[in-house]
Amino acid sequence: MYYKKVEEYCKKNNMPIYVFEKKCGLGNGTIGGWTSSSPRIDSLEKVAAEMGITLAELLEEKEENK
Repeated sequence: MYYKKVEEYCKKNNMPIYVFEKKCGLGNGTIGGWTSSSPRIDSLEKVAAEMGITLAELLEEKEENK
């Protein structure tokens, strides 16, 4: 869920995920790892801040995805 939102944000902003990770202060491959493991809350907070959204918005699932 989180990875998908970041992926969409990066595509919309024409930015590779590794560049976004660097802007967030995350290690290379951190966000990609979210496809198979749960992210740390501090990482999610950094990502949400960089995207200009709240943590709640990042964690929110869209109705059609349920």
